[in-house]
Amino acid sequence: MADCRIVKASVDAAVEEIASISGSYATDGQAFIDALTSAISAMEGDTKDALQKFFTTDVNSFVVESLPSAVQGMSDLLKGNRENFEQVDDQIAQSIAGG
Repeated sequence: MADCRIVKASVDAAVEEIASISGSYATDGQAFIDALTSAISAMEGDTKDALQKFFTTDVNSFVVESLPSAVQGMSDLLKGNRENFEQVDDQIAQSIAGG
């Protein structure tokens, strides 16, 4: 079995950075949707309607919701794992100390 070492400060910093990136993805995703919508604003007809629907449903769902959510999920997973390691370390220390 391989050794395992968690450095709380560096994991906490990574969790914060990943969470921040998730927020940036959401903001940038909305800017992307706005730019696409603006690019077709002068168009007319069924093609514009189809593009607008595609942008506001499928593309928006991915770039504004799904991708940021997945990145946030990784942050939450990393945080949870760090917390689990901390709890196990504390339990082992208490067991050794007779508590």
